[in-house]
Amino acid sequence: MFALKIIGIILLSIAALLVLAYIFQPALLTLPYSTFISLFVKNPPYLDVEKHFPQHKKLLENWETIREELEEVLKNEQNVPKFHEVDGIQRFISARDNVPWRTFIIKAYDKWVDANAAKVPKTAALLREMPQITTAMFSILDGGKHIPPHVGFFKGVLRYHLGLKVPTDAPCYILVGGKKYEWKEGEDVLFDDTYLHEVWNKSTGQRVVLFCDLFREKDLPAWVQAANRNMFNLLSQSNRLNKVLKKAEVTREIGQTQHT
Repeated sequence: MFALKIIGIILLSIAALLVLAYIFQPALLTLPYSTFISLFVKNPPYLDVEKHFPQHKKLLENWETIREELEEVLKNEQNVPKFHEVDGIQRFISARDNVPWRTFIIKAYDKWVDANAAKVPKTAALLREMPQITTAMFSILDGGKHIPPHVGFFKGVLRYHLGLKVPTDAPCYILVGGKKYEWKEGEDVLFDDTYLHEVWNKSTGQRVVLFCDLFREKDLPAWVQAANRNMFNLLSQSNRLNKVLKKAEVTREIGQTQHT
């Protein structure tokens, strides 16, 4: 009888914590949710991009056009915020070595950063044709940047990178689940960021990829897909995300020079 009471108290405590997380910070639900998803999904660190994201071909076909718009963004790169300036929770992985990691966010959790999308209209038009993409940005790493080992907590999405600007004077690579991938311009990769991963730009130049999150669909049972969509919708309504979207706006016109 005593044991049943203890179990009841534990279950009630868990339920109360989940309710509080739901009300105040939905992102706290991603870890238990991803643990639940893991019961139904087993995949290696890197996945078959053709199987899980067949529309990637359109991005590959237009990668040079995307890079042309990126080059315009980079003309005023100092006005592109660092990742931790957009989302303070990223400070541990973004600001640890004082080498900039800038993020030009076009879309986050299915919400467009309109000011930024307007600055890269051809890229935004391509992304609008791909509803599987929930988040898209230019991820800009300065030379010498190291992103320390970390894990993503939301297994409901997969991560896609398309190489746009990759120096060749020294290695630029990501380790996912202990397996190495070196970026190349005009080539892409798909991985599961809930594996431990870290990034190195050992070159002296900038490494830039089109960084996207995609709805995980192909390998989920239909009823889990519905739960996945509901969890995503909950996360997309958080106050934190609204603040991120506001801070992500690049207000200066692309190509406009700064005067000192």
